[in-house]
Amino acid sequence: MAFKYTNKNNIPLPLAVFLMHDNYDYDDRSEVISATGLLKSIRQIVLTQQNKHLAKTVDVADLVASRMGQAIHDGCERAWSNRNNVLEALKLLGAADSVVDNIRVNPEAPEELEDHHLPVYVEQRAEKQVMNMIVSGKYDLVLNGVVNDYKSTSVWTYIYDSNKDNYIKQGSIYKWLSPDKITSDIININYIFTDWSASKARADAKKYPQQRVLTKEYPLWSIEETDHWIKQKIELYQRLADASQDELPECTNEELWASETKYKYYKNPNKVDRSTKNFSTMDEALIQKSTDGDVGIIKTVPGEVKACQYCPVIGICNQAETMRANGRLIL
Repeated sequence: MAFKYTNKNNIPLPLAVFLMHDNYDYDDRSEVISATGLLKSIRQIVLTQQNKHLAKTVDVADLVASRMGQAIHDGCERAWSNRNNVLEALKLLGAADSVVDNIRVNPEAPEELEDHHLPVYVEQRAEKQVMNMIVSGKYDLVLNGVVNDYKSTSVWTYIYDSNKDNYIKQGSIYKWLSPDKITSDIININYIFTDWSASKARADAKKYPQQRVLTKEYPLWSIEETDHWIKQKIELYQRLADASQDELPECTNEELWASETKYKYYKNPNKVDRSTKNFSTMDEALIQKSTDGDVGIIKTVPGEVKACQYCPVIGICNQAETMRANGRLIL
């Protein structure tokens, strides 16, 4: 899908050029679907493929988060791709000479490796053909058999673990693609927080991350389980590839990153500027209303969705249009 750019906020040229620079190695082959592409909803995958000729308008200001993430990935790649950099860092951190000497960065052939070597694979792309399609993936780092991914993200993404399922699926696809290099049953997600606060860390030592960078591991699926999931997803896509929007399944609340629907109870129907109490279910709200003698009113506030803001086909999706109309999607 092509892009048209605007600069509504008159961002100065030095920053605008940086924000518009995208060095990701996109694959334009029609039969290719990426590991991250598989994580998207069937509706988004099909509509994107059907409307590749459309151009999406993007404002330069909206690219800040993605370009910061890209810059961090590029920096991590450069740091690990140069073996001398890796060895020097290990020495400065006090690693034993035996560990330093055994590091092998991006070895080109298995025969280069001996049992005592510690292989490191950086930004390696792998692909596999499945049902007339090609699944492609490029992992950030594999260190001694463990796949690692860098995530520059909000603290709240970590606290609520909202992307847990996608991290597990993404890592599992990488292992399915490269079982010879990725031999561990976990993925390490290396968080770099973009909105970390030292004062909030001091105030909440239990939930709030105590440092700006940290690593959390997640369990991977078995290769058999991953293979089954991938084939199911591709089979569904191929079956619906030419379907109209009305025939496509709607994105689920999980896929939409939707907040929970709230049921706001107002004990005094004449004062609705602030609810008396909010509930997660209608039954709870009705019980409260009954307890108060059925004098109050209940207002249903649908959960707000966030994922549509990042979807390339938001401009043509009738589900998004419906959610805009009922207040669930605020742009």
